[in-house]
Amino acid sequence: MSILVQTVTRCPVCGAEAFSYTEFLYETPYFGNVVVSTGFCRSCGYRFFDVDYAESGNPTRVIFKAENGEDVSKSLVVRSKTGSIKSPDLGFSLEPGPQAEPFVTTVEGLLYRALDYAESLKALEPESARRVDEFIEEVQRAIDSGGFTLIVEDPLGKSVIIPRRPETVRIEPLGST
Repeated sequence: MSILVQTVTRCPVCGAEAFSYTEFLYETPYFGNVVVSTGFCRSCGYRFFDVDYAESGNPTRVIFKAENGEDVSKSLVVRSKTGSIKSPDLGFSLEPGPQAEPFVTTVEGLLYRALDYAESLKALEPESARRVDEFIEEVQRAIDSGGFTLIVEDPLGKSVIIPRRPETVRIEPLGST
């Protein structure tokens, strides 16, 4: 870890010359070098924290074919804050937004996250309840027995799937089909 910037400056919230700001370079597994930025205003208490990539890789598409329940439970998904994940077989996509956070989970954990979103959708849009219930049943079957494809695309090349079995994943340059 090395400090890149360390200063006291004007607070973006209250304007007082009391905002302590630090940026440091930190090497992480999977994401490589990142810049961690932190700040705190001694006057108003405003806090700031952000992590950004110090370097990018090549744009990639990762195609993972879960053939059984062990592929689902024992393969990892590493998604950067710029990665999108979709499953054409299961009919869902997870797109990054301006406040997207990176995560590391199992494929099973990702599917449970999709189920949580589906349950929320069902509560917000009761007229879609039947379709959502069908989606939930299909995802539950996929967790137990596989039989679906996940596609992870990342313009910075930071997202990946680490499979239980290498033959279930293919990595290709983003932009090719």
